[in-house]
Amino acid sequence: MQPMKTRMEPHLFVVFGGTGDLMGRKLLPALYRLRKQNLVSERIQILAVARDKEMTDERYRAWAVDQLSGAGAELDISSRSWCGNSLHYQSIASGSAEDYQILRDRIFSLERDNELPENRLFYLALPPKALEQTVTGLGESGYANGKGWTRLVIEKPFGRDLISAVQLNNHLHRYFNETQLYRIDHYLGKETVQNLLVFRFANPIFESIWNRDRVESVHITVAEELGVGSRAGYYDSSGALRDMVQNHLTQLMCLTAMEVPATLVADAIRDEKVKVLRSIAPIASEKVVFGQ
Repeated sequence: MQPMKTRMEPHLFVVFGGTGDLMGRKLLPALYRLRKQNLVSERIQILAVARDKEMTDERYRAWAVDQLSGAGAELDISSRSWCGNSLHYQSIASGSAEDYQILRDRIFSLERDNELPENRLFYLALPPKALEQTVTGLGESGYANGKGWTRLVIEKPFGRDLISAVQLNNHLHRYFNETQLYRIDHYLGKETVQNLLVFRFANPIFESIWNRDRVESVHITVAEELGVGSRAGYYDSSGALRDMVQNHLTQLMCLTAMEVPATLVADAIRDEKVKVLRSIAPIASEKVVFGQ
């Protein structure tokens, strides 16, 4: 028996950093495939927001077609139709209060033209230094209190260190409540990563021997084919350590080493991950190989 598929209700999906690497390689192909598999409503509209003042709706749709092609999507009539009917672009220029008012008008226009309820998902595919300004712009424009639901998705890395992470968290709570916030690591969406929990805890053969008495060592390898590419500015400020180790690889380590959670719900899994992090011995500098 096939599992029943549920479709996400109509909403406006607003991506800040809508012309960036993450949007082109990950988000856009994922959104297209979700629609192709009928897992999201055909009434979901996507608004890309970025600084480029020369970009238009038509140019953005052409860019999107190129990105989908590079991601291996089938470029048939339906894919081009999806780009033409569902994708839109809005420049936010300098990020001033006036720019956010123009963005607000565009959002209302798209919702009116497509008969959408005021359900809005704001996805911040931005470098850490741009998050606070964007959150302030959204908060001061009143986006946290629409007639429908509002969700704010913050991509990793979340701050540069503990101090900046706490500061960012406090700033988010100034405008949005915790139920509206989603701090995510897109690596956890990979099928191999998601299957790890099931492989471990739903399989008695492996769970019974998944312990320090029978496992000598674990190697986590990230074999990336993609280089820095057009992300030099991001790497200059964040670096590979913040880009990969503090989030992606740490999450994989926690999933590998954690004990069985009481239930497979978010809070229970998080609690077991925290136990792993608190159990880690400090890394001695003589056991680290530094590279550039």
